[in-house]
Amino acid sequence: MRLFIRKVLSAALASTMILTGSSFINTNASAAERKNARAAADSKSAIAASGSAIADTGSAIGSKADTGSAIVVHHKKIHVKDVKIKSVMPSRKSVLLSLSSKGKGSISGIIVYKKKKSTGKWVIKAVIRKKSGFLEDTRVSFNKSYSYRARAFYKDSKGRNHYGKYCPQVKVRVSIHKDIYKVTDKNSPVYGKTLILYRYGNGELVTDPEKHVKIKADSYVLYVNKAKDYVTAYAVAGKELIPVKSFICSPGNATPLGTHKTLAKFRWHELMGPCWGQWCTRITNNGIYFHSIFSSKPNSNSTISVRAYNNLGTTCSHGCVRLTAASAKWIYDNCKVGTTVVIHSKTGYEPFKKPVIGKLPAWHTWDPTDPTAQKLCKKHKCHSYAAKKIKK
Repeated sequence: MRLFIRKVLSAALASTMILTGSSFINTNASAAERKNARAAADSKSAIAASGSAIADTGSAIGSKADTGSAIVVHHKKIHVKDVKIKSVMPSRKSVLLSLSSKGKGSISGIIVYKKKKSTGKWVIKAVIRKKSGFLEDTRVSFNKSYSYRARAFYKDSKGRNHYGKYCPQVKVRVSIHKDIYKVTDKNSPVYGKTLILYRYGNGELVTDPEKHVKIKADSYVLYVNKAKDYVTAYAVAGKELIPVKSFICSPGNATPLGTHKTLAKFRWHELMGPCWGQWCTRITNNGIYFHSIFSSKPNSNSTISVRAYNNLGTTCSHGCVRLTAASAKWIYDNCKVGTTVVIHSKTGYEPFKKPVIGKLPAWHTWDPTDPTAQKLCKKHKCHSYAAKKIKK
């Protein structure tokens, strides 16, 4: 009987325990105790829920970070404008490239590539750390072709490079082009004439076209400008003229205006003084010549008048047209007897500007352009000129 009563009491006590969340509340406890138990249970449940939310939030942040990483990895490619050749300057042996970028997206700079002729592979020529800019390629040769292309790059915050598309390659030939020009300036000595001019890619006039193209000339004509003190040599090509050279000179007040024909040539010739000039070409019968700066001794290339050399480009002769030794030799070598010489004082259009030369110190008593005096410049280490075989 006692055992039965004990089992009944145990079952009743068990029935008074209610499961709430993860805590058990004794229903036989006082009301205050039950209230406190429920509050504790609710608090634990809230903490657990809060922890779960934090975990979820962290997971969401991690997911967002991954998405951001994916955006950087798959960064939109940067589009670059086609490379444009702004100018080609074979006189300086260079190609000037103008570069810019287009399209949406970020950009840190532009990479320029050049195709290597020996292998046909593209190699990096330069990196321009701007959205646009210029690049001058000086590793080029005249009358040869070169290919270029470019693409943009973007460096992200983690130092990783991302590249845009290559722009179409641009091929350019380092060369000059012919320009036909009819002179309309009535104050020009060549007014009404049609000239063949040679220009570089940027429009700059070629002042030594014979170095770049083979000029077929029937003859030459020489224009002596007394107003500006220089000579322009034109090659005659049918009805057209090709300016090929310009020479600084010193004419005189007695140098006769008009059109003349050369009469004779002399390797050395006695002039007024007496003094002697090299590579002399007679213009008139009364003793007007093209000649080098005069020397005080016959056949002497080391006794020139330094004062006369330094006065080149001014009107100061007795009537002859004084020139540097190199200029007098060019006329002597290239202009046959009977060449037309036009002496004028017009100030209008001339294709070439007046040449400029340096001054000589008093001890430099030879012409630095004289190919027969190169050994003197070499000895004094003052000027440098290419060695050539000289006609005696």
